[in-house]
Amino acid sequence: MDRKVNQFIILFSLLFLFLMSSFTWTAAKAASTDNVIDDLDFLTLEELNQIQSEIDQAVLEHNLDIVIVITDNTEAKSSMDFADDYYDYNGYGVGSDASGLLMLINMYDHEIWISTTGEAIAIFSDDRIENILDIVTPYLSDVNYYQASMAFISQVKNFAAVGPPSHVTPDDKYSDWEEPYYPGDSSASSNYWQRVLRIMSAPAVYIIGIIAALIGVGIASSGNKGKVTINNRTYEEGGSFQLIDKRDDFINQTVTRTLIPKNNSSSGGRSGSSVHRGSSGRSHGGGGRRF
Repeated sequence: MDRKVNQFIILFSLLFLFLMSSFTWTAAKAASTDNVIDDLDFLTLEELNQIQSEIDQAVLEHNLDIVIVITDNTEAKSSMDFADDYYDYNGYGVGSDASGLLMLINMYDHEIWISTTGEAIAIFSDDRIENILDIVTPYLSDVNYYQASMAFISQVKNFAAVGPPSHVTPDDKYSDWEEPYYPGDSSASSNYWQRVLRIMSAPAVYIIGIIAALIGVGIASSGNKGKVTINNRTYEEGGSFQLIDKRDDFINQTVTRTLIPKNNSSSGGRSGSSVHRGSSGRSHGGGGRRF
């Protein structure tokens, strides 16, 4: 029996080590190819993972996809065109209108561009984008790409929580265009399934299933060693426990008050969003500047 146990422990240890190495590879790949694309290796692996984690939380909270691209190769396109196309043709976006925004750090032209799509067009007006650029650009000038990325995400969360400027209606974001066109499959689930397929292509997904199965078999096998004879009465003398009294005592009461800030012009930008159409036919807002 000891030999079988030792064999199981060795097998489990080998699989555990393989799983850990696979997780490391998958984390590095996900951080560099999902929402944070750093073609120039300006960010460490730890920084990539931290930025991705902040993005994941923001996406869940506000239903807006957030993408950051750092590159010096925009394929001879302007920063605006490259940012729009990268977002459109790589399956980003939340919901049927692919809501979200992308921040491009173009190191060839030393230019930053923020591209907005779907609901993000209405939320991130021209003034609000300028406010974000005012905060992010100094970090880029100081060659601090990590802080620039974190500041961008923080500002996105702040404005998304406030919502569109009070005078902007949901229809305003497409006021200059006809019904928006989406590249590829125009169904609402197209982008969703593209993201699912990217996740399912990671080998760690299947390795986890194998490990879980082996652990389950091991636990089940080790549990079949005989009948359990100990129960809740083994160490308790019959009739030794009697509940003779009970009462309810009011201990304390806590009242929490939260101040809800007013939605005024100080929350950022009262102008609308300048809208243009990308090569895919999809509508985008946005803005940028050199650094």
